[in-house]
Amino acid sequence: MRSTRQARKPHQVGRADGPEASANATRKLSHSATGFLLLSNALKPLYVNPQAAQILFHPEGPAKAKDFAEQLASKIRAMVTNGTRKATIPECKEFLSGGRHYICRFFNVHQPGSESGGANGSSLALLLERSTEIAADVLKICQQYHLTPREEEAVRLLVQGLASKEIAARMNISTNTLKVFLRLAMMKMGVTSRSGIMSKFIHAKT
Repeated sequence: MRSTRQARKPHQVGRADGPEASANATRKLSHSATGFLLLSNALKPLYVNPQAAQILFHPEGPAKAKDFAEQLASKIRAMVTNGTRKATIPECKEFLSGGRHYICRFFNVHQPGSESGGANGSSLALLLERSTEIAADVLKICQQYHLTPREEEAVRLLVQGLASKEIAARMNISTNTLKVFLRLAMMKMGVTSRSGIMSKFIHAKT
């Protein structure tokens, strides 16, 4: 049925199972290490780009084409839920793949016309980035929106996945002062939430 067809889509789109496709994905990855995945509400993969497949399966690569969707779903569940049945999905999370350090950002996606709280019309988008590229992106975006050094520092720590208390401790300020810096940054960037700040990194990649 429908869920089965959805699970097979990553194999068709990613094409990361053969030697030639793997080589193509590696060449693309050298230009951009940004991976993108779209998951159903049940965390089943709906779409995965070649970069994401290369990141998640580096260095071993997917074993067989027919098992690709199952392998991918297993890796995603482990990354999103940390092996627990119920977990609050974070805004971003750090992970290692093949000795490389990545940051995964999570974004809720709602189909046009669906209710914001409805499970049937919602999905989850994942953006995978090398941590070495993120610093350059933060600097570029902060300069674009004319953030002050302290606002930039708060945003930089936020996109690294730190919680408010951790960010405040790093900046040697109170959590209330941190909220002020983040609120000012949001106003300048034209967003109203922390996830809105992170969404700027998606637009920067497109």
